Amino acid sequence: MASPQFCVRIPPELEERLVAYAKQSGISKTKVMVDALAYYLGCADDVPLIRRVLELEERMAAIEAEIKSK
Repeated sequence: MASPQFCVRIPPELEERLVAYAKQSGISKTKVMVDALAYYLGCADDVPLIRRVLELEERMAAIEAEIKSK
């Protein structure tokens, strides 16, 4: 059975960040959007563990970069 589909308009700046994130993480924009929606709706347990780990790694890298810059 096919998954339901819907359309949404997003600001160009957000689309740029979406494309960059998808490219960096090697996953499709659709998967990024589904994961983000799952987090927002509080059902992130439905998101595969690898994606949650990738997000945590990104957050840690940002924190480390901020600490090094001080």
